[in-house]
Amino acid sequence: MDLKKPIDIEAVNTTVRKHKDVLVPLDMLDVKDVLKDCTPMPGVTDSITLGKTENGTIARKYTGVFIGADNLGKIVPRTLVVNPIVAEMADEPERYRRAFISEVRGGLWTADAKHPFEVWLIQHGINLASQDMHNSIFTAKYDSSPDKKAIENAYNGWGSILMDEKTAGNISVEKKNVFATGVLSRADIGDKLLSMWRNMPKTFRRKESLLWISEDVADMYDDWLKDETTQLADTDVAGAQYLKGTNKRCRIKRTSAFPENSQLVLLTTRANMVYGFDKASDMTGMKAFPSGNPYLFTATMMFVFGCQFVSIHPSELCINDQPLTPA
Repeated sequence: MDLKKPIDIEAVNTTVRKHKDVLVPLDMLDVKDVLKDCTPMPGVTDSITLGKTENGTIARKYTGVFIGADNLGKIVPRTLVVNPIVAEMADEPERYRRAFISEVRGGLWTADAKHPFEVWLIQHGINLASQDMHNSIFTAKYDSSPDKKAIENAYNGWGSILMDEKTAGNISVEKKNVFATGVLSRADIGDKLLSMWRNMPKTFRRKESLLWISEDVADMYDDWLKDETTQLADTDVAGAQYLKGTNKRCRIKRTSAFPENSQLVLLTTRANMVYGFDKASDMTGMKAFPSGNPYLFTATMMFVFGCQFVSIHPSELCINDQPLTPA
């Protein structure tokens, strides 16, 4: 792109199509930190009904007489809804020339690859969209009001779904999918988190599970672990990968996608956290279009996205009694 000449939109899109294989999809950038431990469901254009059979039993003692099973379990439907999301950019390319020179010429891409500025600029937009998705993936709450245009109002994130189910009474201590930890502290966090895991059914404890916690809570756990463990010289327990006492069946999932100072703890499996979208190609589908200003670069991409839990049954999921967003 010659920044001294008016922008040729068709040339931009042609160049991007030519080098589309080097574009990194939105879901493989910042938001990948969350999505890599969840289950993708492509081909969802509006909604899809999920469901898991719960509490079924058919085995009994042989008597020679066929009775037939009438307790095949109960399928509890949950709906995964995807909502349209747009990412839009409008700016003067001149502002990005220095960043392009420092990043591309500075070695982020190999010198012989000769990636054009147009591709870099499109990728920059996709990068920003992925950051926005990462920051809203738990806190987003859909709002149909026309004046609510932020990414936080575009879909329902996993944390908002949990809080809504909690408000509705479907997640509670009585239903055994809430474990009362109280406020976590360095003195007892490890014991409380282990008690939460041990409180799960044995069928769950045999699975490989994930303990979703904020970076702040994870640091607190590392400090507790350091206090509890006899340390050899020059050893570091920071970044513990598994919850102590679970025989590496429960992996600690640290995420910066939780709100700051959040003490919410989510215990579930990768298979239980599902996200839906239509086509994988939508995640790199940013295209330039004419703006009416020959020196203004405008581009947009549109995709559908949604989150859901397959089941909130206590055999599949448990949270602690702390809010997602601190008061």
